[in-house]
Amino acid sequence: MNSKHFEHARAAYDNGDYVEALKEYYACLKDDNATFIPGDVGLVYYRLGNCLLKMRSFQEAIAIFEKSLEDLAFIDKSAVRVNLGKSQIGLGDYEGAITSFNAALADTNYQKPYQAHMGLGTAFSRLGMIVDAGIAFRNAALDARNPNPIKALMQLGACFNALGRPQDAIESYKAVFNFDPVGTTRSKTYESLGQAYTATGRYQEAVDAFKSAGAEGRYALSDEALLDYQKAQTGLAASLSAKETKEPTGTFDATEEEQDAAALAKSDASFDSLPLYKDEIEGYGAGNVPAAYDTGFFTATDDELVELGKKQLKKERKLRHVGLKVILAVMIILVLLIGGAVLAYSQGYGYPTQEMIITNLFNAQAEGKDILQYWAEPVKEKVIEQKMHSIAAADYIEISYIESSMTESTAIVTVYLEEGGSVRYEVLLERSAISWKIRDINLIFASQQ
Repeated sequence: MNSKHFEHARAAYDNGDYVEALKEYYACLKDDNATFIPGDVGLVYYRLGNCLLKMRSFQEAIAIFEKSLEDLAFIDKSAVRVNLGKSQIGLGDYEGAITSFNAALADTNYQKPYQAHMGLGTAFSRLGMIVDAGIAFRNAALDARNPNPIKALMQLGACFNALGRPQDAIESYKAVFNFDPVGTTRSKTYESLGQAYTATGRYQEAVDAFKSAGAEGRYALSDEALLDYQKAQTGLAASLSAKETKEPTGTFDATEEEQDAAALAKSDASFDSLPLYKDEIEGYGAGNVPAAYDTGFFTATDDELVELGKKQLKKERKLRHVGLKVILAVMIILVLLIGGAVLAYSQGYGYPTQEMIITNLFNAQAEGKDILQYWAEPVKEKVIEQKMHSIAAADYIEISYIESSMTESTAIVTVYLEEGGSVRYEVLLERSAISWKIRDINLIFASQQ
């Protein structure tokens, strides 16, 4: 294809400036001086659809992807069908999305079937077809061409939880660590692992996993995970108390962690039943998934899976006693609040911190949870919906800059997308008591960077 508009559009897209890329791709179609060969029209429409998908304009993206499919000379139709399916999921047309993903999988020449399997898993899970979703996510994890099996394994674990098989979920989450997850993904994996351990009554492992989730100091456990964390601590304390009762004349040297757990056991904490399936669990990582014969988890029977869990128990013990950083962080916050509250307040400190509020907002958006609680009260709900509708679905976020005063904060957030690439946002916050609330979010275009 010979068109300056096409080259400009591709450069803008690579830089994350999807609005500019959209304009250039449209200009390319209208360029009388452009030279097209068979298949080029379908390619331009495909790229146009990708821009609209990134901008969450799902209805428009569907129409453009369908026009791409009309070009019989364009050969990469399976990629179009996969992104068409993603757009249909965005509109809630899950049956239509399943049809699109299956059409992509029917093409034996398609080089990225794991993307279609991931889409199928998402569509099936939204329809409550958990077994079918689990099969799809398992296929995505086992695809040797999948450069990022972490998300597939996380979703597979969520399916096992929803099916009442937390032991299998444990093995799925542990498999994630074979691919060196980082940042928020690593913390989320530990969080999910802790919840699965709690469901099986393995409270020591659960406590260790929850502490590892917060080891880096910035990750905030979800409300459901906090309840499970308390349940695990209480269960662990009860088992320690039972041990003391059986050995009344012996000397028991409890660690500080065990003493804290014993104190929690004296409270009247109650635990409500929790939903077992999270609609969206994002992941980020790299590596090649092991072949089926290299990991017993993917081929083992239920009895063999239980035995496999016992064999790996020794490895998990290495994860214990890693909560020191969390304890120190809490102590620092308490010192700031008690000893230097005025100074800390004037310099922008608060709890929950700006990082926590921003991270929780993007996580809630990705998981379809309530987001209004993170916004300042004067902001109207309609405005919030319009703002969040344009927010890209995050595979992983990074807060690279925060400027704070006593009452206002500005943060720069980089959103790493599931399909690759990134988008940057400026997040404005205002003081709310000792914490913060979101006042506004604006997309940062490449030309502003």
